[in-house]
Amino acid sequence: MNKKSNEQWACKYKKVKAVVVQLDELISQITTDHNIQKTMEKPWSTTSVTARADAGKLDNVGDDEVLKSAKDEIIRALDLEEYEIKDTIINDLLENGRQSLSKYEKYLLPDVYEAAINENHGKLMKYLKKYSEQQWEVKYGSSNQWFILFLKEYKDAVNYDSVLKRAAEYGNKYLKDCPILSIVLQLLFEGIDDTCMDETNVFNDLWCTITDNGLKSIGNFSDNKKRSVLFQALREYYRPKLFELLEKSQVKDKDSLYELALDNVAEYGWLQGLQAVRKRIIPIFFETLLENIPVSGDTSGKSVQPKVEAPISENNQSCVFGQDTQMSWKFNGIGKLRVTWFFKDQPFPVNDRLQITETDDGTSTLKIRQAEFADQGVYTARAANAFGETKAQTTLKVHCITPVINVNLNNALKVTKGETMTLKIVASGIPKPHIVWMKGNDELTPNDHIQVTTPIGNDDKYTLTILNVQPEDEGEYSAKISNMADSLTSNKCKVIVSKSPMFIVKPTTQKVRQGETAVFVSNVDGYPTPIITWLLNGKLLTEKESVEVQFYATADQAKLSIQNVDLEQHAGSITCRVENEYGEQEETVRLDILVAPTITEDLQKQQEIISGRDIALKVVGKGSPRPFAQWFFEDQHIDWENASEDEAKNEYQLVIKQATTRKNEGTYRIVLRNEVGEIQSTPCAVTVLEPVKLTLLAPTSNLVDLKIGEKFEIIVDVSGKETPKVQLTKDGKAVPFTSEGTTRYTFSVTNVKQEDQGVYMVTAKNKTSTEETAVILNITGEFACISKTNFAA
Repeated sequence: MNKKSNEQWACKYKKVKAVVVQLDELISQITTDHNIQKTMEKPWSTTSVTARADAGKLDNVGDDEVLKSAKDEIIRALDLEEYEIKDTIINDLLENGRQSLSKYEKYLLPDVYEAAINENHGKLMKYLKKYSEQQWEVKYGSSNQWFILFLKEYKDAVNYDSVLKRAAEYGNKYLKDCPILSIVLQLLFEGIDDTCMDETNVFNDLWCTITDNGLKSIGNFSDNKKRSVLFQALREYYRPKLFELLEKSQVKDKDSLYELALDNVAEYGWLQGLQAVRKRIIPIFFETLLENIPVSGDTSGKSVQPKVEAPISENNQSCVFGQDTQMSWKFNGIGKLRVTWFFKDQPFPVNDRLQITETDDGTSTLKIRQAEFADQGVYTARAANAFGETKAQTTLKVHCITPVINVNLNNALKVTKGETMTLKIVASGIPKPHIVWMKGNDELTPNDHIQVTTPIGNDDKYTLTILNVQPEDEGEYSAKISNMADSLTSNKCKVIVSKSPMFIVKPTTQKVRQGETAVFVSNVDGYPTPIITWLLNGKLLTEKESVEVQFYATADQAKLSIQNVDLEQHAGSITCRVENEYGEQEETVRLDILVAPTITEDLQKQQEIISGRDIALKVVGKGSPRPFAQWFFEDQHIDWENASEDEAKNEYQLVIKQATTRKNEGTYRIVLRNEVGEIQSTPCAVTVLEPVKLTLLAPTSNLVDLKIGEKFEIIVDVSGKETPKVQLTKDGKAVPFTSEGTTRYTFSVTNVKQEDQGVYMVTAKNKTSTEETAVILNITGEFACISKTNFAA
């Protein structure tokens, strides 16, 4: 059986007195404990109380009047004077405290029981506390004056009443096998409460540790008076056990060896204390002595008060800015240690970045995520339990890494005006460097035009972005990069802004009335500022009296003004040409001069045409824009397919084909119209001429033979347009008609004579034609007639 491993768990249970693996050792231990227990278990009568004068144990001594009086007060508080069971109840209360009263509820009046069991400041608790206090003085202090003085001094301590109350509530439950030591421990260590007694087992751990390792297990006892009291209490604990062990091991008490061993064991515990007297004991007896040491378990390394498990309780630690770091301290002590961290003597603020973790072995770790310069300083871990506290300190230093430019600026950069420019630098360092962008000697301030980005996460790229680059953005750019470690300056980048010319707003075709001013406007862009020229019909326009050329640099606007425009001089194409060293562009539009129509060659007032022939009506007119022509006949618009225009000659013509009087004779006119106005030609009266038509009605033959005295008559009908002129001749000489009508002409001789004989010729003539008809008159009688042959000649 492994003695040490069993002692480790057995020390937690107060009823386990020892772990024994040898039969004779077991018999010896049982005998010793039996003798002690016999004295402890004797019932206290109502008339006598025993107290041991040695080792702080109970001994059978007579009750003095003080204890008897206290007991009587308890009896009266429970109204038990007349009941035989009172001794049983009282003895149980004195041994086990008020908690044992629940077993006797049926023997007590209900209201008495309720008050006794529930009232912490009632009569029962008052008298139980009084009895315990008197018992401490009478039983345990009668042979230990130092203990009496200690109790008097601690009556005003904050926990004195709590310890009395615990004794009244639980009796001898926590006095263990040395009431003096138990009372001293409970009073000296104010942090011991009922939880330490039961739930956390802290008091039992304290007991095992201090009774195994002696006074040295209380590390930080700066108060010598308290240390002296605890030393005396430990002597009372160790005395009976040590002396019995020495006697059993056949060690003789020579030259006060027992007292010397007692002092050393009280100071250093069983093992180390006995080593101090080893040279005064025969080796074989010393071996026996060590084998029978009644240690509670493996508590040699355990401290009662918190203790730092490190050679020194201060250290220095460093980390790099932005990295995670942690610091740990391991503490040892009785019970559950409460570890509190402080930073620069202020409570440590726990959050998502700052965390504290603890492990079961007493290690407390403070973790810092992404360390900052503000994290530099002294961190203090304070560990506390019911018996005291200790602290450990770590001084943290946060280091930087000097900035380094990994990708620098180019020496030069050409940027197109109006576009976006981006400068980039890749720089590393811890903490991430701060960057200041410069133009020349001036620091750039971010705004809507200038944008700056800085790295996020693992990115090391810094950018300067200028939107809508303008000529004023030209210059030398650089950056100053710095962190807490150092600073440096980037290369200088010369930014050149340029742009080939282009039209932002193109000139537009202008329509201007004759004599007014024509204005052409164009917005251009380009850098350097473009040279602007204007051309009219391919020829350079220069400033003169009527031409003005302007350029407004602030608005990049070019303007051409032509005053008093003239159709002949200025109409045509206008070209705006822009150029600089990076290119050129031009835009051509029209200048249309608006002129109302005019007729330079009008229609004739009258025109004649022979029927069946063609006739052309013509005018010459101009205007801008070119006029549209409409022909009218007798004031009715006509859509004539034979109307035509000769743009080169500005000639408008209407051809009347195969004219007839019925269809085509009448008044014609033309209207020339454009957006400026209209003009009407002179009306032209067209007359359709018809040829002469001569009809011989009488005689019916062209050869007439008459006798003298007979009637001779020539009748003709004449028609034609214009009205023909009709003439009658006789042998070439004009002869008047006898009668003339509108169309009928008559020549009449009632009695022909010889002299009337001859050749009569009727001639009808107008502008278009001439018609003739001849009549030969022969007079028969003594005169020979005119032969046909002669007529024919």
